[in-house]
Amino acid sequence: MEFDDNQLERARLYELFSSLFIRQPTEEVLLQLKETFEMQFDDTVGEVAIDFETLFLNPTSHLSPHESFYNYSLEDNPKLWGKATEEVLAFYQSVGLAIEDETVIIPDHLAMELLFMSYLVGNGLIDQQKTFMNDHLFRWIPDFCDEVERHARTIFYREIAVILKELVTSDHNELGRT
Repeated sequence: MEFDDNQLERARLYELFSSLFIRQPTEEVLLQLKETFEMQFDDTVGEVAIDFETLFLNPTSHLSPHESFYNYSLEDNPKLWGKATEEVLAFYQSVGLAIEDETVIIPDHLAMELLFMSYLVGNGLIDQQKTFMNDHLFRWIPDFCDEVERHARTIFYREIAVILKELVTSDHNELGRT
């Protein structure tokens, strides 16, 4: 796989999706996404903000956007700072990235993993992309997206879940051919 405009676009997509799971999108971002992906939602920025909080922040009803809740062994239990978290942190470190102690986002948070994939793509680290995709992203993001699609109250987050699942699945298949 050669580094080209396609790789730059892939890196940007991962970065974009990372931003959608770390903070509520602005009205400008919603309009850009609607145009870029030909999305059909008519949700307001306020409705999307409430859905974001309900889905990802509300302690009683949220879907944890952490790999440790989806990718764990039968002997383990889904929990924050599970085995997957430690493995992801080690992967970051293996390519020379360090997570500051002051960072409040846990390393296996969806936004962190997508941003890391953007880094790998942007730096042409093909072998690391394959490994990270197979060992981490593809093992949990499709299931997480299915949960988001089931629980989202807005069309926006249902569509985002479908698009992200398609991106990860397509990228997994493409990386498997290289």
